[in-house]
Amino acid sequence: MPFILNEDKALKAALTGITVSDSGNPTRPVGVWFGQPDPEIRFQAYPYITIDLIGMYIAQEREHRGYVPLSYTPEGATPNTKYMVDVPIPVNLDYQVTTYARQPRHDRQLMFELSKPARLPIRFGGLQVPEDKTIRRLDLLGFTKRDTTEQDKRLFRNIYTVRISSELLPEQFYNVYPVTQTPQITYTVQDQVFTEIEL
Repeated sequence: MPFILNEDKALKAALTGITVSDSGNPTRPVGVWFGQPDPEIRFQAYPYITIDLIGMYIAQEREHRGYVPLSYTPEGATPNTKYMVDVPIPVNLDYQVTTYARQPRHDRQLMFELSKPARLPIRFGGLQVPEDKTIRRLDLLGFTKRDTTEQDKRLFRNIYTVRISSELLPEQFYNVYPVTQTPQITYTVQDQVFTEIEL
């Protein structure tokens, strides 16, 4: 998958698999959707989580210029091949992760589950992206509690703002080949001939 879709998929995978318990069901699954799901699904599936991409911009504090070897194989490229690229453009992707629950017990269980190291920890978060075999930095930027009443029913809502460090690769990849012969340069200075090995 290309840029952004890989991060979307990885974030959804990190949030998938959560269950909550109550007197009616000890392992009630928590659905995960991009954006707001259709109302008929939403009302049948509490609690649930939504993911929204809310911002994308160049991470200037990580930006460099130049030409470097790529330390991993980009998706769609030939495996076990070394590549040279212009330094990738560092990009921050900001997401809003929102949890919805009807019961306070479910709400607290969701808060606990999302605080785990493999999900949205307060510190030292990481996100595994299997397509390029990288672990991206994931920072929790903020948490807001937004409990409301909807159709005379309580709605417990938590909003997490997270940032995923990514990079946008140039379109052109250059294969790196091992040196097979050493070129020589011959030149004359005041009737003397010199030969040098070009490095």
